[in-house]
Amino acid sequence: MKVVVADDEKKLCRLIQMLCDWESLAMQIVGFAHDGPETIEMVQEKKPDILIVDIRMPGCDGIEVIRQIRELGLPMEIIIVSGYADFAYAKAAITHGVSGYLLKPIKKTELEEALKQAKESIEKERHRVAADKKLHEYMEEDNMKKRSDLIFDLPMRISFRAGSEIESVNKRYYYQFVPGFFQFFILRLHYSMRKYDKTALQKTVDSFETVIQKELEAVCSEYEICIVENKCYVLCNYVEKKESDFRKAIRSIINKLSAKRFEMWKMTFSAALGKKVKSPVELWDSLESAQEGLKEAVIEGCEKLLEMPKRVGEKDWLLLISRFNNEFTRVLDLCDETLIVSCIEKLKKELNKEKDILGKDYISIVVSLGMHAMTKSGNDREEIAAFSEKCELCRNLDELFDALKDCLLRIARKNIQMQREDGRRPVRIAKQYMQNHYREGISLEEVAGIVGFSPAYFSSLLKKEMGIGFSEYLIQLRMEKAKELLKESNENVKDICRKVGYSDLKHFNALFKKYTGIKPGEYRKLYG
Repeated sequence: MKVVVADDEKKLCRLIQMLCDWESLAMQIVGFAHDGPETIEMVQEKKPDILIVDIRMPGCDGIEVIRQIRELGLPMEIIIVSGYADFAYAKAAITHGVSGYLLKPIKKTELEEALKQAKESIEKERHRVAADKKLHEYMEEDNMKKRSDLIFDLPMRISFRAGSEIESVNKRYYYQFVPGFFQFFILRLHYSMRKYDKTALQKTVDSFETVIQKELEAVCSEYEICIVENKCYVLCNYVEKKESDFRKAIRSIINKLSAKRFEMWKMTFSAALGKKVKSPVELWDSLESAQEGLKEAVIEGCEKLLEMPKRVGEKDWLLLISRFNNEFTRVLDLCDETLIVSCIEKLKKELNKEKDILGKDYISIVVSLGMHAMTKSGNDREEIAAFSEKCELCRNLDELFDALKDCLLRIARKNIQMQREDGRRPVRIAKQYMQNHYREGISLEEVAGIVGFSPAYFSSLLKKEMGIGFSEYLIQLRMEKAKELLKESNENVKDICRKVGYSDLKHFNALFKKYTGIKPGEYRKLYG
C-alpha cells in the first residue's frame, strides 16, 4: 500500500518514516509534501492508498486539502495529525471521512494502530469489490445480469405496484413469469476447506447446471440458475397443475447428482427447497426458508431433499450459550485438553436431549461458542470467518462438534505456548544480564534478585531451560570471550584473563584448558 506524508515540519516527516517498520506493514512511503498545494498535486500524481496529513500547513490547511481530495473523488484512507490546540478544529475533518487522528507528539504505537486500522478498511473495501466482481463475472450479457439481479435484490425486500407484481418483475428483470407458484431450490457443495481450491469447486458446482436445466425445462414456465462460490441458487416458476411434476423433477436432480458423486471424490452436497409462494414479492421468504433448510443437513444428512422444519416460535439459547461460554473459558484457562473434550461432549449430550432442536440451532450455538472463544484469545476476523464457514460446510453433527473441538484445542495449545514463553522470559532476562556483566564478579544471588526469584528456584529454572547451572553458564560465557580475544587480538594472556572476569591467571589457565582441552597460548598458536 502506498503512503504519502504531508507536514510542513520536515523533522516530523522523518520521524514518521523512522517510527514504523513499513515493510512489515506491507506499506511504502512514496512521497513527502510540505504545504497544501504540493500535497494535492502529489496525491493526484501518486494516488496513494493512505494520506497522513498535518491539520495546519502553509498554502492551504489540512481540512481544505482533505475537502479537495474528496471532491476529486480520489479513494484513500486519511489520517490527520494535530496538536492539542487544534483538537476542536480537527473535528471538522470527520465530515470528510477521516479514518484516523494522531495527536502530537506522535507515538509509535498510536501511529501503527492508525495505519493498521486504515489498512484493514482498505482491505475490506478491496474484498468487497472483488466479491462483487466475482459475483457478476459469469454474467456476459446485460439481460442475463438483470435476471440474476432479481436474486441479489431480494434481501432489500423489493416491492411492486399491487396487482401487477409479475408484470413489473418481468419488465424490470427480463423474466417471463406466469401466475402460479414461485419457489427457490438451493444446492450447496460440502468439501474439506484444506483439500480443494476455488477453481476445482467452481467447476464442480458448474457441472450441476446441466442436470438442473434438463430436469426443469419441461416443468417450469421460467427458471434462473445463479452460482455463487459453493452454492447454486435456482429460482423456479411453474403453474399450479405442475406442482407434483416439479417436486419429482427436484428429486430427480438430487438422485442424478448423487449418482455423479464418484466424480466429486470426497465432496458431497445438500439440497433444500424453500416454501412455495404465489407472488414475486414473497420470494425472499422462499429464499430464506431454503437457506435455513440447508442447515438441517447436519441432522438429516446430505444428498436428500431438505425443507425447513415447522416450529412454533423461536427457542432462546442465550442461557445455554452463556453457561458454556463460561465453562469453555474456565477449561481454556486451565489449558487441559481432556477437560475441553469432556466439556464439548457434555454440550453435545445436552443438546441431543432437546426434542425440537433444529440444524440451524446446532450451527448457531457452535458458531457462537467458537467465535466467543476465538475473540477472547485474540484471533483476527479472517480466522473467525473461516471457522464460521467451516461450520456451515459440516455434513453432520460429528463434523460440527469436531470443528468446535479443533478450534478450542488450537486456542488451548496457543495458550500453552504463550505460558511457556512467559516461563522462559526470566531466563532470557538473566542470560542477557550475565552477557552484559560476565566480566564482573556476579553471583547467583545477584542474578536471581534481578529476575525476582530465590537463588534455589532460579538455579533449578536455569538448569531446566538450559541444561547447565549458573556457574557453568558463566564459565561458558567467559571462555567463549577469551577464545575470541585470543584469536582476534594481540593482548597478552594476563590481560585477557582480567578482561573476562578472572584475577587469578593460574585459575584462568586451568579453566581454559578444561573447557577447550588446550592452554590459552596453544589455542592462540592454532587459531590466532
